[in-house]
Amino acid sequence: MIFHNKFGQNKEKIVVGIHGWGGTNKTFLPIEELVNNQFTMINFDLPGYGKSEKPKNWDLNEIVNSLADEINKLTNKKIDILGNCSGALISILLSKSKKIKVNNLFLIDPFSKAPWYFKIFTNKLIGDYAYSITFQNPLGRIFTNLSLKKKRQENTDMTSSFKNVDKDTSINYLKMLISLEDTNVMENINCKPIIINGENTFKDAIKSVNYFSNIWNNLKVIKIKNAGHLPIEEAPKEIIDIMQKK
Repeated sequence: MIFHNKFGQNKEKIVVGIHGWGGTNKTFLPIEELVNNQFTMINFDLPGYGKSEKPKNWDLNEIVNSLADEINKLTNKKIDILGNCSGALISILLSKSKKIKVNNLFLIDPFSKAPWYFKIFTNKLIGDYAYSITFQNPLGRIFTNLSLKKKRQENTDMTSSFKNVDKDTSINYLKMLISLEDTNVMENINCKPIIINGENTFKDAIKSVNYFSNIWNNLKVIKIKNAGHLPIEEAPKEIIDIMQKK
């Protein structure tokens, strides 16, 4: 079972939300609180997150196929997709599914490669321990959030969402996403990609724009002022405006 939260009554414009590594469908609450029927939004808990069951296999193709099947149950219309952080990479794969039709592909801070410090969590010797002290320990989350103060607004907490995330789920998604590196699976999409970066986000996210520009000749890039890595939380009105105009 894959859980989703749906809001809005607009039958002409439908946006599917795919959250990131430490999120759930609640990642998109700031949009839900401000949207005025500019579009309908269907936000999923990825398998293993929130109220969704864990997948039988930690296989990204199977997970993407299951998401496409769920979308088909909910609508047969052409959709837009909004993918946040690591969810942006899953959104790219989802947009290539032959089971659905995608118009706009909104990608917030997609990484072409996982930063080296993420790969610590998949290390066989120390990964499990490193993840526990960083994200499952309250002090670890506080210190990690403090260390990221240049990548966020003052009141933004970049680690609080990890409090209720299953460690096994989180690490397995990270492993699956890292496995995409040095492949061509992101190429040959059949929709209109728009990358959205907060101006204060991670350097690796900004550098990744070059990679995506090289493989998508129709890419549009938008930078949001005074926002960091979490523009849905820090600048939801701007995100709504971007999606509404496309």
